[in-house]
Amino acid sequence: MSRGSWDFGSGSPWRATQSISEEVRNMFIKRFEELDKDCFQECGGKAAHLGELMSLKLSVPRGFTVLGEAFYHHLRVNHLEEKIQAIAATINYEDFQDLEEKTKQIRGLIASVPMPPEIEAEIVEYYNKLKPGEQEPFVAVRSSVAVKDSPISSFPGMMDTYHYIRGGRDVVQKVKECWGSVWSGRAAFARHSKGIDHMKAIIAPTIQMMVNSEVAGVLFTVNPINRSKDDIVIESNWGLGETVVCGKCTSDLYIMNKNPFQVKQKTIVRKERTYIQSKEGGATWADVEADKVEKPTLTDEQIEELCRVACRIEEHYGCQQDIEWAYEKGNLYILQARRAKAGGE
Repeated sequence: MSRGSWDFGSGSPWRATQSISEEVRNMFIKRFEELDKDCFQECGGKAAHLGELMSLKLSVPRGFTVLGEAFYHHLRVNHLEEKIQAIAATINYEDFQDLEEKTKQIRGLIASVPMPPEIEAEIVEYYNKLKPGEQEPFVAVRSSVAVKDSPISSFPGMMDTYHYIRGGRDVVQKVKECWGSVWSGRAAFARHSKGIDHMKAIIAPTIQMMVNSEVAGVLFTVNPINRSKDDIVIESNWGLGETVVCGKCTSDLYIMNKNPFQVKQKTIVRKERTYIQSKEGGATWADVEADKVEKPTLTDEQIEELCRVACRIEEHYGCQQDIEWAYEKGNLYILQARRAKAGGE
């Protein structure tokens, strides 16, 4: 398929003028509904578990994943594998500046070359079908990772996430940047320190309907400090979940007893900064509205709903869970679930 099958004209949405052929369909893309927890070698841990959560009939925003093979196809078509390996071989992991400079070079190589049109075609077609009746919906582009021939299916906080992305052209570019983030300095250092071959990294960007959350956060079905399996720990803040996971803000803390659901500790803090949609595009930091600074982020009903859903997920997996969640217009959405690590693990 050539780029001639695409309409790049100004003033109109960027989309296919014809559907992708059956020969290339589903080579590089799978919808969450087609995935389960055992697919992580294809699509990384995040996407695999989103598919699994959908099978539980939980409220997971619609989306799809660009399979891990697409990244390596992109490298092969653009003759980047040897160039990347050559740069990587010279990295001095004891020199922070050298690590940052050389991984930045690699990220630039990945993001600057054209995406193979057969991958591009699938991404845009699936993006345009995400929300029938609405052109160019807002989506989040997030990394989903694993390591080939390994049980490793997550590197929390190592790769990039992009919010409020709109239009096929921007989605494709953010997929390339997400691919590039597998070569963030922290990700490369983590692989090196664990003795993992860089070329065994799996990165499979997920494109998911954006949840414009009023409140979001994380939940653990085990206390990460004292390892108590009887506790549920919830951290929450206004806006997107980055306000909780980034470490830049203080968040409300709720520690609940599992059976029955009872409050053991509730700490409501001053929440002065939030991360919300930007008028210029993407997301930005902003001041919290004055009447919300000291207001609890969650109602009792929401806390109970979170606990109930979290216990259902924990029971399904048979192990403690680390869950990302968000509320939009009173509706709870589950954005991610993975095995929780307690203190010392």
